[in-house]
Amino acid sequence: MSSTQLNQVYFNAKQLKLPLSTGILIPFDSEARTFDEVFSKLEVKKYLKTERDPRGRVGYDPVNMLKLILFCQMENITSLRAMEKAARNDIRIMWLTDELQPTHQTIKDFMDRYLTRNLEHIYHDLNHFLIKDESIDVEKLYIDGTKIEANANKYTFIWKRSLEKFRDKLYIKITKQIKELNDNYQMMDIFFPIYEVYEIDYLKRILDFLTRELEKQGTQFVYGKGQRKTALQRDYENMNAYLIKLIEYNDFIKTIGPNRNSCARTDHDATFMHMKEDHMRNSQLKAGYNVQIGVSDEYILHLDIFQDRSDYQTLIPFLEGYQKVYGSYPLYPVADAGYGGLTNYRYIKACNLKLYQKYGMYSKDTSDKKRITDPYFSHDLIKVDHDYIAKNGERLTYLYHNQRGNDVYQLPNGKTKEINEENIAYQKEVIANLTSPLGIELRTQRSIQVEGAFGVIKEAMKFRRFKRRGIQNVKFELTLIAIGYNLAKYHKKKYRIIE
Repeated sequence: MSSTQLNQVYFNAKQLKLPLSTGILIPFDSEARTFDEVFSKLEVKKYLKTERDPRGRVGYDPVNMLKLILFCQMENITSLRAMEKAARNDIRIMWLTDELQPTHQTIKDFMDRYLTRNLEHIYHDLNHFLIKDESIDVEKLYIDGTKIEANANKYTFIWKRSLEKFRDKLYIKITKQIKELNDNYQMMDIFFPIYEVYEIDYLKRILDFLTRELEKQGTQFVYGKGQRKTALQRDYENMNAYLIKLIEYNDFIKTIGPNRNSCARTDHDATFMHMKEDHMRNSQLKAGYNVQIGVSDEYILHLDIFQDRSDYQTLIPFLEGYQKVYGSYPLYPVADAGYGGLTNYRYIKACNLKLYQKYGMYSKDTSDKKRITDPYFSHDLIKVDHDYIAKNGERLTYLYHNQRGNDVYQLPNGKTKEINEENIAYQKEVIANLTSPLGIELRTQRSIQVEGAFGVIKEAMKFRRFKRRGIQNVKFELTLIAIGYNLAKYHKKKYRIIE
């Protein structure tokens, strides 16, 4: 009986074999083919032009470098070292980039050289392609925000009010020191004026005077135990310490600015905010940024980063940024109750947009029976001359116009009520719009699309903390995330099976 065992003496499992082209091994429905299709439609070369340094070797092809970075974002590969590893092992990336194998430092240098200034333009070009190819309804924009933790230490609080308090105490110390200087130099007819607030230049002039006195007297500074300092050395050291501290306080107060109350020492652009993820469960504040995105037909068409903790203050600059990019406003900017208010409603009406933004009391004004049946409910009052008539026929008498811009009325029971006629008119229009069939559809789509986008970014992409520091670098990082999100969404929608 013959043996069936095959003795393949010359067989080697790792020997060279066909096909030699990696493209043959990539399926037709691969993410790489979708990416290559989209990338070929974008004119990215205009953003990758720089003067080449004649010294040294020729660098990597910038187009292939950009392919590597954007495809990695599409595949949620965000670490530079992970990109380096993927370029060496992923046949899809080898096919896209002609087997480019840069190091992580080379990838970082490419980002710094080309992408820090041009990534937003590439992102907008991609969105313009998606709008045209997917026939995105740009008239409807679903807006929402979330707070994402900054790359800063948790306990590096710097509070503006504390700085101002410490600075006021420092002014008192400086005043005391200047009085001592005036007493010491009274015989020389030298007098330093005393103020309530001191400027840095003024303290520097005093310090220059003390420096000249030290040189004139030939005073040598002494330190350590058993050494007795002269009065002039003590005056100089105290004034120098006060100057350094005043510069520090002023710099931090300037960094925080008029619209913030805090910043972090390790990321001055980050503001301390309440996060949904409270690791200590005691309303612990953490340094973070307010991230705002606008979604249409499941794509992130616009994004921005804000230092303000309130969503209310972000709506107008967000829509202004959208108009600057796309040349027009969305006709239906849909947002939740955090965005509705008199100032924003005025802006939206001035831009000829539709009011589909809830306000703070929207839920009670539409579903609270006790509030709705109240005879003095603001939406049911009828204006007669300067007064209002309630549903039960009672009159609300006009008293005066207060500093907050509201009219104050006297109720029959002796109490007073504030009414802003303009704001009530906007609120009635919002209720009518949001309770209409179109409004119900827009509200439903807003909760699905924009909150769904944040769900994918936070849960599927595991993006819960920025890696970069500084608001410009943070926006750069978020733009990369949005590009990857839109590319992945385009691929999934392309091969989505509709049952």
